[in-house]
Amino acid sequence: WKGSVAPKALRWAIPCSLLSVLCHYLIRSSQAVDQLLMPPSSSETAAWTMFTYVLGFLLVFRAQLAYSRYWEGLTLLERTCGVWLNGCSNLI
Repeated sequence: WKGSVAPKALRWAIPCSLLSVLCHYLIRSSQAVDQLLMPPSSSETAAWTMFTYVLGFLLVFRAQLAYSRYWEGLTLLERTCGVWLNGCSNLI
């Protein structure tokens, strides 16, 4: 175990696992489970559908924007390296 990340990971994983098992047991034994597990109304379903659609659209838009900025920065960096290489080559 020396030099391993397993002990540090288990320090976080075991308490979280035990807490989730406890929560699962408490929810299953509760009388309010029937009210929590009732199917949602159609207006709630429509609201969640719209929310997830908008959230997904915004997430994809931001990812595409970040991807295009990354490639633009990489292109400018390569161009700068080329200019510096050309300038140093002309000095020699």
